[in-house]
Amino acid sequence: MYKKVVAPAMLLLFILQANYILFANENTEAKAEAKAEKDVSADAVADVKTENNAGQDVVAIVNGEKIIRQEFDRRMYVIKRMNQDVTRFTQLQVINQLTKKVLLKQFIEGQNIEVSDEKVQGELEKIEYFLKTNPNNNEKSLEEILETQGSNISELKNEIKRTLALSKYLDEKVSEAEKRSYFDANKNAFNGEKVKASHILIGASGLESDNEFEDARQKIEVIKGKIDNGADFAEMAKEYSTCPSAENGGDIGFFQRKGSIVEEFAEVAFSMRIGEISDPVKTQFGYHIIKVTDKEEGKDVGYEDVADMVDFVYMQIKAEELLKGLYEKAEIKITL
Repeated sequence: MYKKVVAPAMLLLFILQANYILFANENTEAKAEAKAEKDVSADAVADVKTENNAGQDVVAIVNGEKIIRQEFDRRMYVIKRMNQDVTRFTQLQVINQLTKKVLLKQFIEGQNIEVSDEKVQGELEKIEYFLKTNPNNNEKSLEEILETQGSNISELKNEIKRTLALSKYLDEKVSEAEKRSYFDANKNAFNGEKVKASHILIGASGLESDNEFEDARQKIEVIKGKIDNGADFAEMAKEYSTCPSAENGGDIGFFQRKGSIVEEFAEVAFSMRIGEISDPVKTQFGYHIIKVTDKEEGKDVGYEDVADMVDFVYMQIKAEELLKGLYEKAEIKITL
């Protein structure tokens, strides 16, 4: 069964890895905990850098394993190419992604889970086929496509192998009864119900200082006051929002209840009426004001009708829980 969830997860990782604001790469609820030791001394950073060749500076250390600047710079290049602003917040989000990647690698290596080269190659071919369904990619080689995403075939194969191993691990831990129970408690996540919304985000990474969230809350309260007094929502989004959706007046389109947007945001959005504007909503990304602009009703479904989707969503949740636990126990130093 674990093979069913691999291709979507890998595609999400490699196609959307630079879109760090709401939709995931990792569409995860993992938080950037303060334990990531932000204030490393200048002497410690200097010691780390002298251990490496030029161009191989260390940007973070995860349980003793170094993340080098070259890997970080490749991700940042993708963000710059998408014309997204490169802020300290952006940098810390990329570090957070790379940290989770290392933690997953370390976990899988400790489990001794075997994955054959044939299975890796099979998933690689599925991903290549999917990527080339995009008209912009159909004349490009897989190497060229991956390069635009800050990746390469060797890295992709390694990630496929780890994802297959993780899927196999989780499949052995999760029972069918557990997934059915999850479906019964979350039917509206699988019945096709959708919400269309716009939002204004005042970002806060949570890695720099606890004051970031307080500053973001104060700013969003001022913006909410302007909207309550008649200011146009889209114009406020264009002027103040730190999300890339700002240029579209905050419009993020339709999304389902689970699997595509952070839980705190989705919970509020799905409880609102069309045209309603929320009070400030806190997520790991900062504070949001949400405006619901449209809705699509769901339909009656049974577990058997959506079993594959339940499997995919629930396995994602279990993977996120695993990563969060690894993160909380990890020794992490950010040296950027």
